[in-house]
Amino acid sequence: MRVFLAVLAFVFVSCSAPETLRVRQFHLRDTKAAKGDLFIRAEMNRRLYGAVSEEERKLRRGNYYHLRWRGLSGEQPVRVVFEYRQARTGATVRKLEKVSPASKKGDQELQFTGKEYENNGRVLAWRATLYEGKNLVAKKQSYLWD
Repeated sequence: MRVFLAVLAFVFVSCSAPETLRVRQFHLRDTKAAKGDLFIRAEMNRRLYGAVSEEERKLRRGNYYHLRWRGLSGEQPVRVVFEYRQARTGATVRKLEKVSPASKKGDQELQFTGKEYENNGRVLAWRATLYEGKNLVAKKQSYLWD
């Protein structure tokens, strides 16, 4: 009976539909050597690669967002609209748009670092919207987005 339930659970998990839009986020707060989780340490090392001086490392602090999409038709250009609020800008919603050539899958890296991060603070809430041509394809948002 247990084997049957395990196989049934595996079938249901493997049949789930893949996400059209996936948003991965990372907040680099401290530029000192990371201890603990290997994945966090690897991400920090990747973000700080090439920053030699303390000033260069300080300018790398901030929020990083990696948007990945798949399952599109590939016939029209892809547009990603990223709306966000930062800690020191109050309720002001800022918008960042990136356009990519037509493709069935792709990714986009967004960074809020350097002077923007120093002056406006960390990103508190965000919403990512994916368009193929003029058609809305997918939407993802953070927990704090209203």
